[in-house]
Amino acid sequence: MKQIKYTTWACVLLIIMGTSCRKYVEVDQFSSRTLRYTSDYQLLMNNRSTFESSYILPMITNDDMATVTVGHQNSLGSEQKAAYVWAAEYYSGTQSDVGWNNLYNQIYVCNEVLYGVMGSESGTTAAKLSVYAEALVQRAYAYLSLVNQYGEIYNPATAATQIGIPMPTTPDLYQPMNRSNLQVVYSQIIKDVEEAIPNLPNVGANNGHVAKVSAYALLSRCYLYMRNFQKAGEYADQALLIQSSLNNLADYVGKTSTFPTKLKDPEVLLSKTSAGQFRSEINPELIALFGTGDLRLTLFTSLNYSGIPGRAYIRGNFTFEGIYTGLNVPEVLLNRAEVYARAGDVTNTLSLLNKLRKARYTAAAYQDLVITDPAALLPAVINERRREFMGTGLRWFDQRRLNLDAGLAKVQTRTFAGQDYTLPIGSNRYIFPVNQTILDLNPEIQQSPR
Repeated sequence: MKQIKYTTWACVLLIIMGTSCRKYVEVDQFSSRTLRYTSDYQLLMNNRSTFESSYILPMITNDDMATVTVGHQNSLGSEQKAAYVWAAEYYSGTQSDVGWNNLYNQIYVCNEVLYGVMGSESGTTAAKLSVYAEALVQRAYAYLSLVNQYGEIYNPATAATQIGIPMPTTPDLYQPMNRSNLQVVYSQIIKDVEEAIPNLPNVGANNGHVAKVSAYALLSRCYLYMRNFQKAGEYADQALLIQSSLNNLADYVGKTSTFPTKLKDPEVLLSKTSAGQFRSEINPELIALFGTGDLRLTLFTSLNYSGIPGRAYIRGNFTFEGIYTGLNVPEVLLNRAEVYARAGDVTNTLSLLNKLRKARYTAAAYQDLVITDPAALLPAVINERRREFMGTGLRWFDQRRLNLDAGLAKVQTRTFAGQDYTLPIGSNRYIFPVNQTILDLNPEIQQSPR
């Protein structure tokens, strides 16, 4: 698809007029000559290079990783070092925050679609509504990912006054980018997805496309982060009614090259990958959580891989498509299990945990998990989430929200280059800093609390 690019000329004109070119993200704008037909808008939503990539920083800041060898520490880039120790600033000079750029680029494209598709030519109303619905959910996904990196940790009691993120809803690159509060951000996410659902198929042509199943999964994740556990469970149920298949890892022992690719993987509900890879030694604390015969450890990790000391995460090497970070069946199962666990429901919690575990262990080693004390259910679910989400960065989002759970929140500590670093419970360092180059162009965003 040819794009008529005039962002540069717009900047030149503004500079001539004595005004700086304000942009919150590096994108190419589209002209009315580019986007005319409904099929043009569908092509935008089909573009996997736009919508596939997600984040990178959560893969560095979470406690899956333990880069303890000095030689490996020295090999990290400056922004990786800063993120690893939860510094006040991550980027310097002209460095870009790839995760921020990716997600706001997705929002910009979605806003273009939402602004224009219903008035486009040569498309049925149903086709237009389908494209419109997909843009709503993709935008909501990006909002949720951003607010759980650059916004405060959602607290239902204070969300109306908590700092959120800039939330552009039109394709105007030069609109004010003041941060919305968390209540506004989450309300918009829910509104977008609920509006989209009636015009989505149960499943997409492939899992790169939004469908009802991925919309329900997204709402389940959203409500879990909001601590509305009843709603998180209800939407998990709706997603699982449509799709609940799991890969049996025992089928791939000795033949990991036969793992299904992303678009054919029955576990993937909405395909997303990390914006890069952070190669590091896995935290021994996490390794100790794996039982004998757990194939997630033996298949998905390797000792001394590519010069990394200790055990490293290698799941991305199976299909060489990056690290999967999107919505998936195991996450939805674990969302539902967590809701049951918080309600003290032993039977249903264990039923879901054991369904997942049975697909993750060797047949010879597998035994059903048995718990009789309701108080032990929630820790068991959280540990299962750690094992299942290893290496994907999703653990960071759990770490953030668990700050509000007594007994699960904990002080994080790391040693880097001979110096100890601490991340206290509830610290503002759970909020990522905004790249200074973005703030220079958009000062109204304001730096994240530090």
